[in-house]
Amino acid sequence: MESGRMLFLARVFATHAIVGYALVRGFTDADPRVGIVFGLLPDVDLCFPAEWGWPLVHRAVTHTPLFALAIVAGAYAVTRERTIALAAGLAIGSHLAIDSLSPGGIDWLFPLETTWSPGIAVHGLFATVALWAVSIGILAWRSDVFSQFSTG
Repeated sequence: MESGRMLFLARVFATHAIVGYALVRGFTDADPRVGIVFGLLPDVDLCFPAEWGWPLVHRAVTHTPLFALAIVAGAYAVTRERTIALAAGLAIGSHLAIDSLSPGGIDWLFPLETTWSPGIAVHGLFATVALWAVSIGILAWRSDVFSQFSTG
């Protein structure tokens, strides 16, 4: 794999991980590492052999609301904790939301191949910086960093 592609994938994976982490940390009491795992989970399809074909190609079955729902239900069934299910939903949902805006889109109506997208370069430099800035803002909001300034 060429170095440019490797750097691109590293940026994409890091973005999905940090967004998932920040959402879980900011809006649940679950271990935020859950956000990393579930934020990256849809890209497990990159490990599938190409000869398997659709729907086991990138941005097919693992990038659908149906998959996300199955994962959230599975997380709840295994843990019996709503917080974990919510954390899984936030993280995997953020991945789907981000990728659905990209030029490749996702199959919202899977198993129908109905990819539509506004074609935004969500994995480009500007969008990556914006996603990281929002994530850092959520982490700062949820931390105790600013509490020292609010006491008088």
